[in-house]
Amino acid sequence: MQTDVWNILDSCAFFTQIHPDGNLATVVDIESEIVNRQSKQYYSSLVNKGLKIIEPSKESIELVERKAVETGDYDVLSSVDLKILALGYELKGTIVSDDFAVQNICLHMELEAIGCNGKKIKEIRNWKYKCSACNKIADKKENACSVCGSKDVFRIKVK
Repeated sequence: MQTDVWNILDSCAFFTQIHPDGNLATVVDIESEIVNRQSKQYYSSLVNKGLKIIEPSKESIELVERKAVETGDYDVLSSVDLKILALGYELKGTIVSDDFAVQNICLHMELEAIGCNGKKIKEIRNWKYKCSACNKIADKKENACSVCGSKDVFRIKVK
């Protein structure tokens, strides 16, 4: 039985400098999302104070990718988001993210999630993609509608 409680930090924790105390972890690639000097300094400070940089397993990433495809969130998640989710799955940790797609996957996977801004989604959502020209509905995002060729395809919530 795991006794350590982990908080997995997404980029919002470094931008806002708001996150729970305790065991903190993130992924190597998070640095690519931390762009301003103040956030970079905060990241370095946390590393010096014991922030763990952990790369999740390929198997965990693939599991998260499958779940994201299933929910329709895959096309709006970055590779860093997928790794954050995979690490949260491995460590059974609370994911700290303002990204609602990340929070949605957490709900689907029964992982705890909190937002840096205090906002949190309240319901599980599934998404599909709809062509605005011919109304074709697709499970995956397409660059152009396979029926009419329109490039105006957008995400819609499904029940």
